[in-house]
This record gives sequence, structure tokens and C-alpha cells, in this order.
Amino acid sequence: MPCLCTLQFVFFDLGDRNYVIIWKKGYQLSDVGLSYVTTKLKGTALTNLAIKFPVKVGDKNETGTIFDGPRIWDSSDYVIPPEENDAVFVMTNMVITPRQKQGTCPEDDEKKKARCHHDSNCTARQEVVTGHGIMTGRCVKPDRPRKENGTYGMCEIYSWCPVEYDVLPMPGTNFGRDLKKNESLLQEAINFTILIKNTVQFPSFGARVRNIDDKKVDKTYLKTCQYSSDKENRLCPIIKLKTIFDEISDTAFDDAAVWGGIVAIKIKWDCNLDHDARECLPHYSFSRADNADAKIAPGYNFRFATYDVENNTQYRTLIKAYGIRFVILVDAKAGQFRIIPLLRNLGAGLALLTVATVMCDICVLYLLKKKYFYRTMKYQYVDNPDANTSEDDASFPFLVVENE
Repeated sequence: MPCLCTLQFVFFDLGDRNYVIIWKKGYQLSDVGLSYVTTKLKGTALTNLAIKFPVKVGDKNETGTIFDGPRIWDSSDYVIPPEENDAVFVMTNMVITPRQKQGTCPEDDEKKKARCHHDSNCTARQEVVTGHGIMTGRCVKPDRPRKENGTYGMCEIYSWCPVEYDVLPMPGTNFGRDLKKNESLLQEAINFTILIKNTVQFPSFGARVRNIDDKKVDKTYLKTCQYSSDKENRLCPIIKLKTIFDEISDTAFDDAAVWGGIVAIKIKWDCNLDHDARECLPHYSFSRADNADAKIAPGYNFRFATYDVENNTQYRTLIKAYGIRFVILVDAKAGQFRIIPLLRNLGAGLALLTVATVMCDICVLYLLKKKYFYRTMKYQYVDNPDANTSEDDASFPFLVVENE
């Protein structure tokens, strides 16, 4: 039947040849790339901090101020740790607790289980749950303003003293101006740049691609280029943090810089190795990986400390670092002509002819308006020529023969 034959071959031709073989490159063997990423941050920031913190003078606690003075922050200061696998952290904000030393001091007022009125409320040598140390058994006056009205004291603890004042912004000033809750300390971080070096190997083909092509660019190119989404600079591996956040629609740099966050830098490789491997180019995209609107435990932060010794006494400066963790995600795949995938897909396409025949018959003989007409054209009904039929054959008065 012309209609049936047409449907069969249209189904096969469009479905198999155009989609599987051409569109999906069914003639190629595919391979997933092995990716290696390194990063390098550049940029500087300037602060002039005056940090307020409790100081123990005899049996009294007083408020002291440490003047940090003008200080330059470079990548050795704000990239923590110096090297990660497929990621890099940039510190943009912080809470600094300076000159801590081993000793005894009141627990933080925020720890309600450490609030007391008598020594009996503080069990000696017992840890303050989620606190900063071990109780001495004494109830003492707080070393900082109480967060709630009352005359309660705080259990004294063995700890690094004074304990961290975990408040953002930390008490103090920068260039003589009070620190603000909605401003990050390292404002210049928006102009920092990140250099991404990405190498991808395709073991099945013995091929390697790199986002910095030595044969297309020279050293001066990396000194002058800067990534942007336009065609001219979209291959530059040096990306300004401002550019990254300009391309993320659901968050602003200031929001992530104050409380911290996680940003995904996606590098996509889709290589056709039937052509020169140097024609395979990366595509960069950016997105906010964590929930920017989280109300509970928002952002990203961690703590680290630096140590020094003065007059045989060890001191440490505790820093609670807020910042942006950039995670580099590489999606790399490649294809190259091989005869076996081509034959396999052609064979699978030919096998579809059987399915096409069944589907076309169902459509033409049972679904179309002229199904009875097509049924009579496909089948010929023949009466049984044997008049002396047996009782067993009486239930089959005619034969059905399919027309050629």
C-alpha cells in the first residue's frame, strides 16, 4: 500500500538517519574527559582596623582596642587554603578575635547554659555544650555587655581568652568608620581576578585540550585580556569576580561577600575530534550553588588561627572567615568517527522497520477514518470452497488472505 509504505520509510528516514546518525552523531565513538584544574587569584585590599575586645586587668575585665593600622591583604592572606582541588576560597569578610591566650575567662553571654547566679550553677571540669571551654566551677561577671536584661553572671571557663565575640560586624572601626552589617571588610574583592587553567584528556582518542592554547596566544595576551561574554574575550581564562556576579541573575556580590556563599564556575567542552583538536573551545557559565535566600545557617564561613609567642607566652589571633568558595565544574565529552558505532546504529535503525510496520498497521487499520477501506485493501476475504466442511471447520466460514 502506498500510504503504508510512505509512513514506514518516513518514520525510518527521519527518525534514524536524521536524528540518530546526523544530529546525535551516531557515527562517532564518544568519550568522557578527565579534567585537571588549577587556579590563581590576584588583587589587593587595604584596611585600617581598630578592633575592640575584652582585656582582663587583674580581677577586672575592661574593653581594649588593638590598632591594626594600615594593612594590605594579598592573595597569600585571603586565599585559604592556598590550594584546593577544583575549587578556591576568597575571604571577603571576617570576625577577628586578637591576642587570645590560654587562661580563664567568662564564657560568651550567648551560651545560655553557662549563665549563672551562684558557683553551684557551674560544675567544675564540665564542658559547656557548644561553648568554648571547660568550667572552673566559679560564677563571675560577664566581660562584655549582656544580651538580655538581668543581673546574671557567666560561668568561668578554661579556654583561649578572651573567647570569640561571634557578632557580625565585629566591634570596631575601619579607617575610623564603624563597621556596618551590610558591608564586607574587603570591599576591593569585587575587582579581584581568578586565572583558571584547565586541561582535559580523552583517553580513548589519545587527545588533550587546554583552555590556554599556546599556539593561538602568547604571554602578553594573558597580561592584557579579561573574560567577558562577548565573542572577542569569551576565551580569556582570567575572570574578574565582578564579571562572574554580573552573569548570575539571582544574587549580588555584596550579599555573598558579607555572609559568604558558594559559586559554581562551569566549563563545558563538546569536542568533535574529526576536526583539529584546537578547534575545540571551552564555554564558561556561572551560577550560585548554595541557597542565597536561606534563613537558617546562611552563607559560608569557617575559622582558622595564627600563632605567635611573646615573652614566653603563646598568643593566637582567631579569624572567623566569611567568603566565596568558587567550585569549578568541568563537563567534557568528545566524539570521533569509528566504523563500529556507525554500523551498530544503522543496524538498530533497520530493526526499527519491524516496529514501523506494526505501528503503521495499527494507525491505518484501526485509527484513521478510512480504516475499513484500508482493511479491505490489505486483506482479501475468501469463502471456504469446500461445501462438505466438517463440524470442526464450521466455525471458520472464510479465509483471510493478505494482499500483496
